[in-house]
Amino acid sequence: MTALKEERIVAPDIKLVYDFTEKPNTTNLKAHEDRAVVAKFRADLVLPTDKILTVDIDFDTSSGYHGNTMLLMDDYGVEMFATAIAAKHGQAQADKVLSAWNNKKNIDDPRKPTYMLVQKPADENAIPKVFAVCGDKEHKDNSADSVL
Repeated sequence: MTALKEERIVAPDIKLVYDFTEKPNTTNLKAHEDRAVVAKFRADLVLPTDKILTVDIDFDTSSGYHGNTMLLMDDYGVEMFATAIAAKHGQAQADKVLSAWNNKKNIDDPRKPTYMLVQKPADENAIPKVFAVCGDKEHKDNSADSVL
C-alpha cells in the first residue's frame, strides 16, 4: 500500500482499506463532534450469475443527514433486526421485514433483496423505514418502497 493507504483486517473475512488522501467535504452531511458519519459505500455484489455488479450507496441527500442507521446483508442480521422490531413494534411488523427479505418484490425480479437499509424514525416510538433493495428487475428513483 502507498503511504496514503492503510489496510486493517477486522476479522478473517473483513478487510478495510483506508485512503487518507485529503478531500473536501462536498456533501450536505456533517460529522458529529466525536464521530464520523458515513457518506457513501461502494459495494461489489456477486450475482447468482457469478458476475459482479458495483453499487454506490450514497447517503448524501439535499436534506442533509437523514438518519440511516443500519445496513443488513444476511439472514442472521435480518433475523436479529426482526427480533428487535417484534419486541418494540409487534410480531406483525417483524413478519413484514422477514417477508420482504425472504421473497422477491415482484415475481419476475431476478433475485431476492441483497440488503436492507434501515432509517431511524423521527419519533422514538415510530416504526423505522426499512428498504429491501437490489433484487428488483428495474432500478428507478424512488422505486424502493419502505417495507414498514
